[in-house]
Amino acid sequence: MKESIMSIPRHEIAQWLLDMVDWFLNITGLSKNYHVQESLYVILVIAVTLGIGYTLRKLVLFITRRLPVFRKYKWGENIKQLKTLEYCTQFIAPSVFLGLISFAFTEGDKVLFIIQKCATIYLIITIAIAICAVLKLEWVIFNEVRNTKNLPLKGILNMCRGVVWIIAVILIASVVIGKSPMSLLAGLGALSAALLLIFKDSILGLVATIQLSSNDMIRKDDWIVVDGTSVNGNVIDVTLSAVKVKNWDNTTAILSPYKLVSGSFVNWRGMFESGARRIESCIYIDPCSVAMTTPDLFAAIAKKYPMMEKQITDATSSGGLDLTKAPQQSGMATNLGLYRAYMFTYLRAHPRIVQNEWLLVNLQPEVEFGIPVRVYCYSNITAWVEYVQIHDEILEHFFAVAKDFGLNLCNYSNYSNNVTLAQVSQKPMTPGNQ
Repeated sequence: MKESIMSIPRHEIAQWLLDMVDWFLNITGLSKNYHVQESLYVILVIAVTLGIGYTLRKLVLFITRRLPVFRKYKWGENIKQLKTLEYCTQFIAPSVFLGLISFAFTEGDKVLFIIQKCATIYLIITIAIAICAVLKLEWVIFNEVRNTKNLPLKGILNMCRGVVWIIAVILIASVVIGKSPMSLLAGLGALSAALLLIFKDSILGLVATIQLSSNDMIRKDDWIVVDGTSVNGNVIDVTLSAVKVKNWDNTTAILSPYKLVSGSFVNWRGMFESGARRIESCIYIDPCSVAMTTPDLFAAIAKKYPMMEKQITDATSSGGLDLTKAPQQSGMATNLGLYRAYMFTYLRAHPRIVQNEWLLVNLQPEVEFGIPVRVYCYSNITAWVEYVQIHDEILEHFFAVAKDFGLNLCNYSNYSNNVTLAQVSQKPMTPGNQ
């Protein structure tokens, strides 16, 4: 028959708990056999453990939250919002439980062995949770304070958390099977090929995330377009396994980081940082309306558009058009050339056009539905709505003044029915079109 644990106290706290069990049995009149004492002691240990753990957690939180340093600095507010201290104090309860539960049983008891294993597993899990909470706090602080480039570092955080949980799983497995973690790792060597195959996507995602971050290829809030996919929008999150993009039609696209590294994509961040957004469109002129310029046309244009007066005066100062003076003057031999000179001058004087970038007004090869006059310049407004307004304002102005130069815009209805609006206009209908 097993000896009563009342006769083998091994710790002052344990003796006090055993005295409590004995007192309870005396006032209730219950039998003082081993199993009753053992069960009551386990229940009492669990109650004491929960009480001590809860009290210590509340005490730690009470003290730390009232320290001035937590109210003065941003990281103190982060600790409160992320509940870091709550997660870090969860290991207190299983630690106290493991320290007291051994006094409830005799050495070598199978029940004690099972309970200790379960408590140890729970302790490992709580420690892993605490480490992950600290890692997340470090990531948030770094991301807010030092990540000035807004690099996608969340994948690195997920990698570190994954390593923590892999170690935790190995330790738990070693506790369950009763072997050293090192011997367990040695046994896993034979399964490395299978593990690499199973975790292939995670490994590729890890490598891709590091490449994306180290090369500054993508950041949160970047506008990207991925070739061959429907991805066209702003990056909202970059993790170890996925890049989430909110498209302009408010759908969400998810793709692997490895796809971005192994394939090709367009990142529009450079355009926003440069402060210059390209305008490139064509105006189609009816070739039948192109004619040589006349003194009357020069006089009318100089009178109606004063910005052209100096150019026209310089070009006709000798009593006629001097084709030897300058390319921009010799190009004014036709009304189309005069129109292009006006377009160029207008863009040079426009307050929303960047003057130190490329600025061209040139002819493109003639097509079925007219002579394309290409307008190529850069707006100093990059926001989509304002950019479209400037784009349209410039083209509408050029459409309206064409008749003053004796030019007719192409009438698309007179040409093949295969000609579509997309062929005759490059107006940006979505943010992705330039």
